Amino acid sequence: MRIIILPLVFFLSALIFLVSCNTAYAFENDIGQSQIHPVHPFYFLKTVKEGLEMSLALTPRVKSIRNLEFATRRLREAKTLVPMQRQDLIEPTLERYWYYISQLHDEDLKDQEVAVSIKQSLVIHLKTLEKIYSQVSNPRAKMSIRSTLNRLMGRGDIPDDARLPVCNLFIFEASTAANLNETERIILTERSQKCLESLKLNSHS
Repeated sequence: MRIIILPLVFFLSALIFLVSCNTAYAFENDIGQSQIHPVHPFYFLKTVKEGLEMSLALTPRVKSIRNLEFATRRLREAKTLVPMQRQDLIEPTLERYWYYISQLHDEDLKDQEVAVSIKQSLVIHLKTLEKIYSQVSNPRAKMSIRSTLNRLMGRGDIPDDARLPVCNLFIFEASTAANLNETERIILTERSQKCLESLKLNSHS
């Protein structure tokens, strides 16, 4: 019996620890740092905790709030990985980030409170991704961030003043980035042109 109880006590203690120190140092317009990140030995408990949280989300509204929250956590983790020199983990972390963002559908925007929360959060997400991009050197991490930015720009709830810096980033990288191959440069140039065209259309609508 003692052999069974000890692992259970350890598991519950670790879960309590995880809940108590999930996030730190979050300021206005800053998503903060993640104390429990993909390199942390207790990271698997974070996955367990989020699974429980989502299973308790019984309404579409709560599910939307959870998806936005979990997406923010993944972005926070990607940000935390930069100074840890684990930029190789940014790509899979951003894939998980986009999974949760992709769960936020048009019907969520009908709830005004949720819609405002999504819009405000995504603006902060764009700024965070731009900042992370300037700090990373890993080519796969940079490609992943560009891809994530491009995906976010496809959403209709991103305001134009938040889109413009991303357009400028694409333009700058397409013309100056030395680590891009010709295919990547062409793709990025097309994205920047499409980005600017969408801004022009919005300004005339």
